[in-house]
Amino acid sequence: MNQFFSTLKQTGIHQYAISVLFDNDTVSVSLLPKSNADDLALKSLKPFTLRGTVTEVDERFFEILRKPLERTKALFENTTAFEKTLKETEQKTQQAKKKKESTAKKASELKQLLKEKGFNPMTDHKKATDLANEILKIDPNHSEAQKTVKDMKAYESPKLFE
Repeated sequence: MNQFFSTLKQTGIHQYAISVLFDNDTVSVSLLPKSNADDLALKSLKPFTLRGTVTEVDERFFEILRKPLERTKALFENTTAFEKTLKETEQKTQQAKKKKESTAKKASELKQLLKEKGFNPMTDHKKATDLANEILKIDPNHSEAQKTVKDMKAYESPKLFE
């Protein structure tokens, strides 16, 4: 078994805790694969423990552990991929929330501007159009902003005789 660490590395699991106990001709080996994932359940894994003569463990160590280590590696990879996707989704959700809050704030400003006593579309149409366009940059389907832009176009270059 002169390639123990090379063979262990080939499992694809990057960290292990290993404990070896010799008792006369018998050896007990505990091998605990560790994951970098944040999932607490992975931290509760119990180690694989093999007992046998030194010769038996030398000859069959990786043969016995091959399948459990493959399953463990798959579990670690799935958990890590899930956590990465979860973080990406949280960021998208936070971005969507900020976008919604920003749109709501600007829409409120636009409503307030249009309802002000002193609002005159002839002189204030640019201010209303600019605010509506800011909303449309965030949310191109915002109906109130679309309506405001459409309504204010009439005041951009008024025609006296139609």
